[in-house]
Amino acid sequence: MTTPLRHTLRFAAGWIRPASDLRTRTLTLGPGRGAAGTAATSYPVPAADRGPATGLLLERGDGDGPRPGWVVLHGITRPGPRHPALLHFAGALASTGVRVLIPEIPEWRRMDLAPLRAQEIIGLAVDRLASDPETAPGGVVLLGFSFGSAQALYHLSDRAARGEPAPVRGVAGWGGYADLGRTVHFQFTGEHGWGDERYRVTPDPYGRWVVGANILPLVPGLTGSRPVAEALRRLAIRSSDLQMAGSSPSFDSVKMQLRVGLPRPLRPLFDLFAPRAGRIPPRDEAAEMTRRLVEAAEIHVPLLDPLPLIADVPVPVRLLHARSDQLIPFTETLAAARMLEGRTPGLESRILGLF
Repeated sequence: MTTPLRHTLRFAAGWIRPASDLRTRTLTLGPGRGAAGTAATSYPVPAADRGPATGLLLERGDGDGPRPGWVVLHGITRPGPRHPALLHFAGALASTGVRVLIPEIPEWRRMDLAPLRAQEIIGLAVDRLASDPETAPGGVVLLGFSFGSAQALYHLSDRAARGEPAPVRGVAGWGGYADLGRTVHFQFTGEHGWGDERYRVTPDPYGRWVVGANILPLVPGLTGSRPVAEALRRLAIRSSDLQMAGSSPSFDSVKMQLRVGLPRPLRPLFDLFAPRAGRIPPRDEAAEMTRRLVEAAEIHVPLLDPLPLIADVPVPVRLLHARSDQLIPFTETLAAARMLEGRTPGLESRILGLF
């Protein structure tokens, strides 16, 4: 039996029933080349009083010598490393005999996109796991989901560009995006395309709630919009806490309560981001808001759109996306693969119809 097939069968078995000797523990991520103040990113990280970064390690307990290591990034979710679906995936992966480290990014759990802080913690995590004597030599695999996909790719490119390559032998992205503007447009309208093909779905508004919470106060002319941004953050938090799609009618009563608490002049802005379930924001207004949000991000938080900043990714890249994704369209992974052609020693992309 070939090794890839053996690993696939082990993963499938672990998905159905995780290994009985699977153990979980918390690791403190010590300072490394990815730490703030050394080589976290080309964009300097502001000094701050932060507690130590930590991560959740899953591995089998049979102690069968050094094992391959994987660093898996959680998404913009309240549970963070303990998201049920992520733990299910990580447990199945660890059941194959690899060590899986899920670094906690506290900002992401608060619905803050915070790419600078994310770059710092990604660096700490890959350095910590790769240097552990229980991890097999040769580098770890780095996997990012959704927003974390582009951040993972950028991390490797940035460190390599500065002559301090990360100890990573491969990088994978699931459900990521290539262009912030196209992605935000989709989050408002559900429209996306590839070549001559055009698609339209009902988007999960969770994505635009998170974007609005982070970028609205940075938009010129909308400096007084912070109450709307905080209302959108509360909506996103509620959706994540309940593990329920933001498109559910269950959130209409929450929207009503938040809307009533806003000053009247700000309510139309809130309505643009959070209309009643089943309603799509007006296309012209959505297009104008998308333009303003992206321009503000380019000025204030350029790492929210990291793929155009990537020169080369020095390790093989694997990109995956579910065709039915309602947060980020699958066509963004097709676009990411096209952007990375010739910039990595190995590139494969797959669009999956599993869910």
